[in-house]
Amino acid sequence: MNFFDAVVSAFKNYFNISGRASRSEFWWFFLFCILLYMLTFSFQIEEFNMVLTTDEIRNNDQTKLVELFFQSWFGVSILLTIIPSITIAVRRFHDLGMSGWWYVALQIVPSFLPSFFIFNLISVIALFLFIYFMSQEGVDDSLNTKDH
Repeated sequence: MNFFDAVVSAFKNYFNISGRASRSEFWWFFLFCILLYMLTFSFQIEEFNMVLTTDEIRNNDQTKLVELFFQSWFGVSILLTIIPSITIAVRRFHDLGMSGWWYVALQIVPSFLPSFFIFNLISVIALFLFIYFMSQEGVDDSLNTKDH
């Protein structure tokens, strides 16, 4: 699958968590997201710098920062790609012959762990496991039939 086809497929399957996603589909969409985030963030750097130096942020008034995020191109790009990023990862786990719940275990749960050294270490290990799984070759279902 090429870059364009992977991006189209990810957005076509916006809410689809059934089926499979190939390794190339996952990584091409991942590259698209990174490039999109870099591009849109570059539009906002000056505005972010101005907001971060204001007294509102220094006084822990986070509402201004959240407001800026949702009004920025960067925030919009994250909001548009967060769901297809999750669904493509779940479909990628299916391609590996694994349950989509692995996504929850490796990506969602570690983000809720307290910020202590051991939990930070667990989060990093979970991230590397996620990357390891996403880079593995898919399982051929024809080998899993009962005829063999």
